[in-house]
Amino acid sequence: MVESEERAMARRSASRCLMAGLALAGAGYLPLQLYILFGPRDGNPVGLGVWAVLAIFAGLVVVAIGLIKWALHCFLRGRG
Repeated sequence: MVESEERAMARRSASRCLMAGLALAGAGYLPLQLYILFGPRDGNPVGLGVWAVLAIFAGLVVVAIGLIKWALHCFLRGRG
């Protein structure tokens, strides 16, 4: 591969990880927030709370991987 193509693929890969992580965290948080807004006042959404915690944690892990990829790309691009 040409060096510029490799850089473009690395940049896309990092941005896809960032977007996927944010989407995962948002998808985990959104049902709980909708239940809080529109659900019954005395409801107890334990399952939605557990889902939100797990999905947000997984999303933050994916975002961290994306940030590491992006930082490595920026560091290696400066050395190239």
